[in-house]
Amino acid sequence: MTARHAPLRLIAQLFAVLSVACCLLPDASGQAPRHVAIEDVRVCPANNGDTAPPDYSAAECRSVPIQELDPQGTHIWARLRLPLGTENLRGDGPFGLMVMGKMSSEIYVNEHLVGTNGQPGDDRRSETAGRIDASLFVPHTLVRTGDNTIDIRMSSHYGWLELASPVHAVQFGRYQDPTRIIITGYWPSLITFGVFLVGLVFFGVTTWRNEDRSTSALLAAAALFAGTELLVETARGLVAYPYPFHDVRLVLITLCAAGFGICVFAYLLERMTSLGWQSRLVRVLAVLIVLVPVVIIMPGFDGKTVGVLTTCALAGLAWSALWAFQRKPGALGLAAAFTLFLLVLYQVGSYFLDVGYFYAAAGVLAFAMYQQAQSLVAERRQRRLEARRALKLETALDQARQKSAPAQIQLVSAGRVDYVSTDRIVQLKAAGDYVELHFEDGRTTLYTGTLGGLENELPPAFLRVHRSHVVNTLFVSALERDAGGTGELILSNGARVPVSRRILPTVRSALAEKRPPQ
Repeated sequence: MTARHAPLRLIAQLFAVLSVACCLLPDASGQAPRHVAIEDVRVCPANNGDTAPPDYSAAECRSVPIQELDPQGTHIWARLRLPLGTENLRGDGPFGLMVMGKMSSEIYVNEHLVGTNGQPGDDRRSETAGRIDASLFVPHTLVRTGDNTIDIRMSSHYGWLELASPVHAVQFGRYQDPTRIIITGYWPSLITFGVFLVGLVFFGVTTWRNEDRSTSALLAAAALFAGTELLVETARGLVAYPYPFHDVRLVLITLCAAGFGICVFAYLLERMTSLGWQSRLVRVLAVLIVLVPVVIIMPGFDGKTVGVLTTCALAGLAWSALWAFQRKPGALGLAAAFTLFLLVLYQVGSYFLDVGYFYAAAGVLAFAMYQQAQSLVAERRQRRLEARRALKLETALDQARQKSAPAQIQLVSAGRVDYVSTDRIVQLKAAGDYVELHFEDGRTTLYTGTLGGLENELPPAFLRVHRSHVVNTLFVSALERDAGGTGELILSNGARVPVSRRILPTVRSALAEKRPPQ
């Protein structure tokens, strides 16, 4: 397996494992409250002036299955039956009736008004939009063991989507904030938000600084789509938002799922093929074109999201099968992962969309971050290696130039100016206000000046190894280190020069780099 394709098999395996494992998480929703009876309900027209439930036996009233109860674009009354047992009425805590759906509502329990959620009306002007989920206090005295009647005056004139099931639930239980119940089903998926946020920052930074920008940009976009989808998906468990926002929420979930799927597909095309960007773009656009009728045809927004993910997964599966036929490394693992993803998606259903999908996405992005970090470390290591090689070559060239045309430095001693060739100097030693020069022929001479000032005029072959010593590396024979951590340089003339403990590692590295290639 090549370095380019080595991560793909592991990504595929991790994706597959997470797709299954996340769906084995326990359902955190706990014991559900008592729902109204799932049966036909009576529905009658409503008016703004209504102050009590109508006569449901009137000719204008009708019976409809509770699943088809629909206040969108209209103003209606609906009577529902709530059977309660003694176990539903135990305890001292307050009772509540939870109404969930895309509507404004006015609720009666056993023909007694218990509250409103917004204000239903004949038209948009007279309606005040309610919250998508509301809980109303129900006194103990209003409910009884056996059948209870729930009358709801409802309307839904806001929004621009026509939902197949706008009324989601009507249920009785202990009074509590509905968002607290909803968030219990979402909290496992919220854990993954940190991965998406870190992924967005990490891949965003690498897009800006790294040479492989297109790959990092695709992963950054995938993290953005997944994180946005997670926040929008869990918004219902975080905030009891007005019901008109529900249309926006559903559309954003589908769009983000499509964005994530497209980014992953485009990422695989870039990693697994040598196609140019125009050819890859054509293939991505082809998948996008297929998504349009899928979104239009699939019923319900859960169905649309499932259709979007299925289409992207099928595109990935088809290309993985082609790559497997071409014997590309990692292709079989990808094909298996996409197959398992599709099986889990259709077997587990909505719980996978709420939780499992986000764990699978987070796992893929986390592993991609790990692989990208490994790649960056390897790239930096390679750059350091190339820099050291360049330094060695530069040093060798400097030494060759010094031998063929040695540099000369100007030295002052007792009012006299000497020009000394640097290839004859073995070492320089600080001596108060003077510098002591040791020459190749054994001579030693004092010159006026400081070691630091003179060091700046010397060629790169000279190295400061101590605050009082500079040596010509061309004359270094060996480096010895004692038990105390300090060291000594042995020069070709037999002199021994101390090396301070603090800079000993630097001197060792510098000497290695200054050795000319053999």
